[in-house]
Amino acid sequence: ELREAVEEVLPDLERDGIRVFYLSSASPTPGVEALLPAIEAAPNEPLPARHRAGVTASSKAMYIYTSGTTGLPKAAVITELKLMMVASLGRICGLRPDDVVYTTLPLYHSAGLLVGVGGCLEVGATCVLRAKFSASQFWADCRRYNVSVIQYVGELMRYLCNTPKRADDREHGVRMALGNGMRAEVWKEFLQRFGPVAIWEFYGATEGNAGFINYTG
Repeated sequence: ELREAVEEVLPDLERDGIRVFYLSSASPTPGVEALLPAIEAAPNEPLPARHRAGVTASSKAMYIYTSGTTGLPKAAVITELKLMMVASLGRICGLRPDDVVYTTLPLYHSAGLLVGVGGCLEVGATCVLRAKFSASQFWADCRRYNVSVIQYVGELMRYLCNTPKRADDREHGVRMALGNGMRAEVWKEFLQRFGPVAIWEFYGATEGNAGFINYTG
């Protein structure tokens, strides 16, 4: 999806010595490598300690581009410490190793990547990813993959509440929802329709230095 944008800036990236990958089995762009073959060929043993010998809590783990509250998108620095702190949100809210977490959120945002995937890595839970959110297929996916925890942002829950009511609306194994931006009226409607799901609403900003959790419901 981002091929044209990558190819536009590829010469600059190559000049700076940056390697670029597609998460695919083949690459249509000269100078960009395909990552899946390397992942499949990688051994199952832990990485040698030398690969992380110089890593500290303040080391840069990644950059996440965010518009924040002003101006054009900017690169927010995510340190190793911040990555671990955000990933621990799932555990704080009760995420367990036997959980199956379903996220339809984009992984270039903090919620999907750090809370969703990162939270699963932190506790050893299973992560189910969907390339694009579908309100009509949401609960079918939850049943198909034995999902126990769902993620949401913004109006996602309202979209679920706006789908036609079905007899099997409460036939799922979801016990917890983790996310931010749900309005009070949607919260009430969601629980009335889809059953007693524990909702953990949090607030944070990728470039911020604090966060909040509504732990009382």
